[in-house]
Amino acid sequence: MRLHVIQLLVAVGLSCGAAAAQNVPLVTSHKSTLPAPATAAATLIVARVNGVGLSQQDLEREMQKQFPYASTHGGRIPGEFAADVRRNALNQIILEELSHQEAKRRGMTVPAGAFKDLLQQARGRFPNTAEFASYAVQEFGSMKGFENQIRRGLLIAILLDQEITQKARVTDAQLRQFYAANKPRFQKPESIWVQSISLNFTENATPVQRAQARKRAEAVLPKAKAAKTFEEFGQLAEKYSEDDWHIMMGDHQWLHRGRLPAAVEDAAFRLQKGRTSEIIETAEAFVIVRVNDTQPPAQIPYEQVSKSLREDMEKAKLAARRTQFEQKLRARFTVEELR
Repeated sequence: MRLHVIQLLVAVGLSCGAAAAQNVPLVTSHKSTLPAPATAAATLIVARVNGVGLSQQDLEREMQKQFPYASTHGGRIPGEFAADVRRNALNQIILEELSHQEAKRRGMTVPAGAFKDLLQQARGRFPNTAEFASYAVQEFGSMKGFENQIRRGLLIAILLDQEITQKARVTDAQLRQFYAANKPRFQKPESIWVQSISLNFTENATPVQRAQARKRAEAVLPKAKAAKTFEEFGQLAEKYSEDDWHIMMGDHQWLHRGRLPAAVEDAAFRLQKGRTSEIIETAEAFVIVRVNDTQPPAQIPYEQVSKSLREDMEKAKLAARRTQFEQKLRARFTVEELR
């Protein structure tokens, strides 16, 4: 039985607080098909942080966590992904050890309640105490080793919450200030609600074939012009249109500029509500469009964008804070990458 060790809350973008850490899954699966690491991997050192060795086994665990689809590839990471996954995983385990040593340097301790809750969660993922103990011995040499790993993970989580997550928080005032300074970014562009009828020809169509498509379009045009409603035009699209939209009555719904072929777009945005175009030639069809409605450009209210804006800003700040903190730790401690 191969089990994944505690997923440390060290990746930027995750909630790293002590309270959140109490909900970290200690193992992700009881039935993983990934093979157990070779014994040699536990002693093969890939990096040292202030003399503390990080093993190939540590690296492999992190690589498997970052590439969870390895089980579908026989426990291996495909070659085209291997180098990037290894680099990211190595950086991750180095950051974890840097953070652990920094937490100890600061004299930080693990809240007893958080440790107790995580240990109970771990036990609850096994059918009995014997299997839980077997896992602890297999992965960490002893139950004490496993408990130390939990404490280590909690220390890392608490430190990174303080130094990264909390410092990446964006206040309401900062959000509103950004919104006010970047209003053009939050404008809804001019848009139109259109239906279309397309009479197609192939890319390599002969002049005769193009003329035949044009003739079909000319036969439909008077009927399209006479259509007074969405339904009437839609019925024509269902009957005559040769593009994929015909099954939806030719309805493209609301579109802004950049979503239609240039010639169609130019003609459509010049039309008034309820009007139908002349025949428009594109690289692959003769097209007739009807504009059902129009909307002018409009400012999107702050309330509608605040949630997604906060997520975007905090994601960017998390990445920046992580880089800054890692650089600070690397300058304080000695890091050697060996393999």
